[in-house]
Amino acid sequence: MRRQRGFSIIAVVFILVVLAGLGAVIVQLGATQHLGTLMAQEGRQAWYAARAGLEWGRHRATNGQPCTGTLSFAGFDVNVTCSSSLVTEGDDQLNVFRIASVATAASASPAGAATREATMTLWITP
Repeated sequence: MRRQRGFSIIAVVFILVVLAGLGAVIVQLGATQHLGTLMAQEGRQAWYAARAGLEWGRHRATNGQPCTGTLSFAGFDVNVTCSSSLVTEGDDQLNVFRIASVATAASASPAGAATREATMTLWITP
């Protein structure tokens, strides 16, 4: 009777290859999930920076100051543009301001540069 040798090593190598592949997939999924979370967080921060730029422009417009400018805070560069026009509605004259704010991350992260834009229309009685 002959003894069989070496058959169990093939099964062990096969199981190790399958487990290594499974481990690589799990690591890739974890990295993708982390990157997605990072992108979502930076997107929210960019949105709030753009909203802050709108509020800055609104404050300046209501106080008769120029409402166009560039701000830098919280790791974001915020570009605020403002245009105004005089509108007559009935017997009233209104000054209509269109304010736009674009916030961009000052330094690119591994997820890429987050950018958000927000706009506002403001009606003021002169």
